[in-house]
Amino acid sequence: MLFLFNDVVFSLGDPERAALTAGSPVPEHELRAMTLGKAVKLVREAIYEDPLLARNNPEKARFLAALVGWKSDEANALLAVRPNAARGPEDAQVRVASVGLVVLTQLKGLQEMDMLSARAANDAVWLHAPQRLRA
Repeated sequence: MLFLFNDVVFSLGDPERAALTAGSPVPEHELRAMTLGKAVKLVREAIYEDPLLARNNPEKARFLAALVGWKSDEANALLAVRPNAARGPEDAQVRVASVGLVVLTQLKGLQEMDMLSARAANDAVWLHAPQRLRA
């Protein structure tokens, strides 16, 4: 499974296995019981701490991408943004989407050529994502 986290594409394989083997401080039994809402809360907390998480801490971002992919059964893209005026994690904005494999493969190709930008990801994914998938 390919998963877009902001402007970084991760190759996850099976998202459940990727989340469980990521070395998370969250115990396995809690990960298995976790809801999508709790996973999104973890994303908000992480983005509040580091708005450039996907680039600055790819291991943590990969874990969160795998967790969202696993818990949603549908999403393979996530956009998480901390507004400048954010006072806490609850102010971080998160959107999830289900994106076609062709689009993700093209974005991964751009990434491999060091040409993937936030604008390219936005133009390919977020301008077309249905509002019903907002988290």
